[in-house]
Amino acid sequence: MHLYCNVNCCPYDGLCGNGLAESPKLFLGKSVRTKALGVVAAENIDAGEVLGQYLGEIEHCTERPSWPVKVVINAKKMGGLMRFANHSCEPVAKFVEVANGRRTTVVVATTKRIRRGQEITVDYGDDPWFVCRCRLDKCCHRDIQSQEDP
Repeated sequence: MHLYCNVNCCPYDGLCGNGLAESPKLFLGKSVRTKALGVVAAENIDAGEVLGQYLGEIEHCTERPSWPVKVVINAKKMGGLMRFANHSCEPVAKFVEVANGRRTTVVVATTKRIRRGQEITVDYGDDPWFVCRCRLDKCCHRDIQSQEDP
């Protein structure tokens, strides 16, 4: 887990560079690969950069009692730009849990250098609650997808 600054603990009101903010290097656009709405790099982005916070409604996780996680972030109805990061079986970014004292949040950080115009993708995980549309030869979910899936 990583630490971050906010207005409650930073003498610089969270503007020291360790605060969380959405990267100005991104925009909401259409994926060239899938034609779906997604997050796209407006300029080159280095590996290891935090792109933004994954925001949404906090829900208690009751349907999966075996999960070690007790809450989930549901970004279906609301959230920031990162809610539009699409799944890929070969992602260029990942979800990272960060904390400051008792406050914990999730951010999206790059795992490799991203080129201007490239879509920001993450791995949604192994639980097949979604239809994988990554269309990659290395698709991890190909065996559970139906040919009739949209």
